[in-house]
Amino acid sequence: MRNLKLQYCKEQTTGIPGGKQLLLQPDIERSGHEITYIVTDSEIFAVGNDVSNVQPPKLVAELPNIVGAEYLQLDNAICVATGAGEVLIINPDSLSQSEGTYCDVGIECMAWSPNQEVVVFTTKTKNVVVMTCTYDVLGEQPLDTGLADDQQFVNVGWGKKETQFHGSAGKQAAKQSAEFVAPLDVQKLPQDVQVAWRGDGAYFAVSYVAANVGRTFSVYDCEGKLQYTAEKWNGLQTPIAWRPSGNWIAQPQIMSNKSTVALFEKNGLRHREFELPFDLHVEPIMQLSWSNDSDILALHTVTADSQSIYLYTIGNYHWYLKQVLVFKEQQDPLSLFYWDNRLGAEHMLHVLLASGKRYTHRFRYGIDCQPSTDIVYVIDGKRLLLTRFSAAVIPPPMSWRVVEMHSYINAVSISENDIYIYTSDHKIHSYLPKDDSMRFSCQLSPDLAQIQLANLSCFANEFLLATNSVGNRTHILMLLKEKVKTSLSIAGTVNALTVPNGCKDRFYIQTLNNNHIYELILTPNSELKVLRSYLQLSHSVNHMIFYTTPSTPGGELITLHSEQLLQVDGKTIDEDVTSFCVVDNYLIYTQLNTLHFVRLSDKSGVAIRSIERGAKLVTSASGARLVMQLPRGNLEVICPRVLALDLIGNSLNCGDYYRPMCMLRKHRINMNIICDHNMSKFVENINDFLDQIEDSQWICLFINELQNEDYTLGMYASNYGSVKQSYPPDYTVDQKVSTICALLIKEMTNTDDPKQKARFRLPIITAYVKSNQLPKALEYIWEHKQTDAQLGEQLLKYLLYLVDVNELYNVALGTYNFGTVLFVAQQSQMDPKEFLPYLNELKSLQPDYRKFKIDEHLKRFDLALNHLAACGAEHYELALTFIKQHNLYSQALIAYQSQTDFHRRICVAYGDHLRANAQLEAASLLYERGGQLQQALLSARHTLDWQRVLLLAQRAGEPLAPVAISLVGPLQQQGRHLDAYELLKRFDAPDSEAPLELLLKGHLYGRAIYEAGLLDVDGTAELLAKRVKPSLIEYVAQLEASLGADRLLFLEYKQRLLDIRKRQATASAAANGAGDHELDIDEVDLLSDTSSIQSSRHSGSSRGTGKTFRSSKNRRKHERKLLSLKPGNPFEDIALIDALHNLVTKLGQQQQQLLVRDTCKALLQLHTEDERAAQLQRLYESILLELQPAALDEIWVPELLGGTVQHLTGPNVDYLALQKEQRYALIAPLKRYKPLLSIIDWKHGILH
Repeated sequence: MRNLKLQYCKEQTTGIPGGKQLLLQPDIERSGHEITYIVTDSEIFAVGNDVSNVQPPKLVAELPNIVGAEYLQLDNAICVATGAGEVLIINPDSLSQSEGTYCDVGIECMAWSPNQEVVVFTTKTKNVVVMTCTYDVLGEQPLDTGLADDQQFVNVGWGKKETQFHGSAGKQAAKQSAEFVAPLDVQKLPQDVQVAWRGDGAYFAVSYVAANVGRTFSVYDCEGKLQYTAEKWNGLQTPIAWRPSGNWIAQPQIMSNKSTVALFEKNGLRHREFELPFDLHVEPIMQLSWSNDSDILALHTVTADSQSIYLYTIGNYHWYLKQVLVFKEQQDPLSLFYWDNRLGAEHMLHVLLASGKRYTHRFRYGIDCQPSTDIVYVIDGKRLLLTRFSAAVIPPPMSWRVVEMHSYINAVSISENDIYIYTSDHKIHSYLPKDDSMRFSCQLSPDLAQIQLANLSCFANEFLLATNSVGNRTHILMLLKEKVKTSLSIAGTVNALTVPNGCKDRFYIQTLNNNHIYELILTPNSELKVLRSYLQLSHSVNHMIFYTTPSTPGGELITLHSEQLLQVDGKTIDEDVTSFCVVDNYLIYTQLNTLHFVRLSDKSGVAIRSIERGAKLVTSASGARLVMQLPRGNLEVICPRVLALDLIGNSLNCGDYYRPMCMLRKHRINMNIICDHNMSKFVENINDFLDQIEDSQWICLFINELQNEDYTLGMYASNYGSVKQSYPPDYTVDQKVSTICALLIKEMTNTDDPKQKARFRLPIITAYVKSNQLPKALEYIWEHKQTDAQLGEQLLKYLLYLVDVNELYNVALGTYNFGTVLFVAQQSQMDPKEFLPYLNELKSLQPDYRKFKIDEHLKRFDLALNHLAACGAEHYELALTFIKQHNLYSQALIAYQSQTDFHRRICVAYGDHLRANAQLEAASLLYERGGQLQQALLSARHTLDWQRVLLLAQRAGEPLAPVAISLVGPLQQQGRHLDAYELLKRFDAPDSEAPLELLLKGHLYGRAIYEAGLLDVDGTAELLAKRVKPSLIEYVAQLEASLGADRLLFLEYKQRLLDIRKRQATASAAANGAGDHELDIDEVDLLSDTSSIQSSRHSGSSRGTGKTFRSSKNRRKHERKLLSLKPGNPFEDIALIDALHNLVTKLGQQQQQLLVRDTCKALLQLHTEDERAAQLQRLYESILLELQPAALDEIWVPELLGGTVQHLTGPNVDYLALQKEQRYALIAPLKRYKPLLSIIDWKHGILH
């Protein structure tokens, strides 16, 4: 579907007539300063390409009868072969000459391999000589040498011609004889010899005239050994060309009824052919040449009055004639043409005329598609093939319509209404595809007929833009039919031209000399003018288009560079791009095997999908379709979800619901998008939705697919990334289904039109089912059953498609309507013997008890309990059993709240249940409500709620003192010394020392000093001195010892951890230097089986056992082994971090700070122990200084947090970093962070 477009035709004057060969330096262009060598019959000239500094050609060498030349890149030399047999090496800079080799019998032709490692000579005695690049002979043999016996073809009878398919030739072709007839006199045939190399340099073919055979060819390997000879065919011509990709050898052939180019395989067997549009007798082919990328085959033909170059491409096994370049024989005949072999210039064709003029043609592939339609125009010789993809997808080379012309078509330019066709005879034709007619045809003026028009583009619907480059300037022509309306000459060579769609006064061009993009305008007086430099690029572009969107009304320029770099206004989108197109607000482009979608408004990628390798975009078609052409030429049409959603969204914005519904069903897109696209608008226009969707099944389908999810934020978020969703008031996504169903039901049930009521019956049932309102669905069907029994049965059958019959039977039973139950049961496959006795039994029961039995059967226990409560006192025992069986105590307390006696029984039963589940506090409360004070007292005693115990004991009439004294021991055991002190203080003797003793045991020295003061009635402070002070001093000594021990342990663990890390760092550096990343076997054994180290480093070995620690006993054993503080443990650093975290937490917690503060305060109250208090305060203060965040940072380093190690996967895995990451993962998540200490005001300022 691609046409060959002429980017530019650059004309230069070399001043060297009669050129026979063109030599290019194989490197890329160097800003136009490269040197070209032109070889004539006896001279070699060097010509500069810098047109800004024109210099006369430089004579490199003058040799008689030059038969071949090659520029050797590695040697920077030119190898020249003469007819006399000399092979000379010429330095083009110093002009020195040296002899390469010599053939005493003379040389007819020379051909170097593409890699310039081997050279082939054919001598005038018809010998083939193969040499290395140092001119050492690899092989030599006559051209007529035949194949050995073991190399001959063997015919085993497969594929007889009579059984083969002959296409349009018909069955008669099988009966025609194709026997080879030897020529009568081979000496009358042209005796020229030509050599063609395969692209990889492994084989070469030689075309020659063989005795008794005539024109044929043989295939040799790069060592000069004969491998194959061609099968015998009549009519083969001299030119030969081997496709660089290696699959075909092309050679012209004259057959009895047609002229063709035959394509042979490497083994010499004929593979296929394509027919030529001319007679080889009248217009013989002088030269065949493939482009370096194997895409284009060029044919050089000669007639009496002109010479032509035909350019062929292949697609879907059909050969398309894309361009015909005609050169008049009487004006300036064609001397030679040559395909550029430099990287990136494969489609550059160099043409040299006899006068010395040089034309450089640069071609590119492009799609010609009419902007307002999806019609694609394909050039094939004198035919223009039209394919309209909205009508049908017709595989090439077939087409929807064919336009026949009298001359070969070179270019097509498309406007909104007309198609302009530019033919090889320099005529412009205007074709109207709408009417399938020609509007006009005109011959270009003689001045225009002498040049090649490039970048042909429609402008303002009536003009044609074209470029023509001469020297260092380019003429931009604006044509009106056959005449030049206006023109503009600018410096440089115009490489690309684009006209924005619908624009009538401006267009854009790129020049090669500086890669600038210029904006040109058409002034009111019809003159072209350069307005500004729009953009500066770093590379030349192959294709560019200008587009506008609502978000960018000024437009942006999309360019595809020759290096496959896609950019938008100079900003890179992606690399390795093979094709692109713009569809609505999306830029779509292909890479090797992927298709990408980019939103143009924010340049963000929204979707990627896989495609067949090498597929390229052709155009977009109606219905969100994309047409792609695969490498072999066949077409593939896809419907990307991104485009479909975009088209659906545009229709929804216009209030159209029918077309989106069709597309959603066709493309299998979730129908939630109908409402999620704009929920507020859908809710407002829900009646329009019901009016437009006339098929009730479609409405049911929409309702069935509703989900409590916003699909614009989930599945289809790519199309709605920058769009803010609009929700109605009081709407939540979690209630989406119920909200939409309620609105639909409301609209569908409010109609009075009988037709509408009939249309909405099934959707109403579906909405009830979707919103989990099955009872209402049954009620709706039962209402219709009362008026039309047959209709009711049909509606019930539909409901049974949506809901399981057993579930629906239970729902009907839950309505307590036996008519509905029987109606559902009769429409199901249920056996009447199963349900009729049960229904009859239910009918005989009292109504409330009947509802209880139904709810119990349906396991609706809450409702069943309410109905049972309504049955009265006769069912109390059943109710109590039912409550205990189904654990309905909370519901029963509410249901029986007005029935006092039974309510108490429920409370007692609930208390028993709670006490059995060790919830003693709640059980005590319920026992109290149930009147069981002793049980309430017992439960309260177990919870040590001494205030409540005393209250209950008082209500139960028990003496309070014994009860209170009995609670002192348990409270003391639980560490609640202050509560125990309160009880003793209240119920013990006033002068008892037991409360003081209790305070001393609990280390509550502040309260103990207070208590001792109360007991010291004589003011001697004897209790304080003999009881409180010794206990306090002893406790202070214990506290100091404990704090000191913990401090030393902290410092020891910290130093051990720092030493271990230092050793690990040294070992890691040594391992990196030695390249040894092996893990310790003990570490692998201790790692969890979820670790990826073992599998990545020791897969297939017996080193890792993949242990799992599933039982709690084994898990605890594993944790003890892992967190062992024994020196030498492989995970000693992990254990130390765990222990340090525990120590820091213990030493710095607020309880510890309060304890030190209260102890120091008690020492100060003694008036004699200030120094001891100050010593304790200084000790703890020094400990807190060592726990400052800066000191802890040495322990909790950043790598403990994880996520800092990069490149843990892939081929270049850092196994040492991965090991460290896995080790730290074994630490508890909380302990991977340093403890955060909250320091309060704990110090006493009076102490120093």
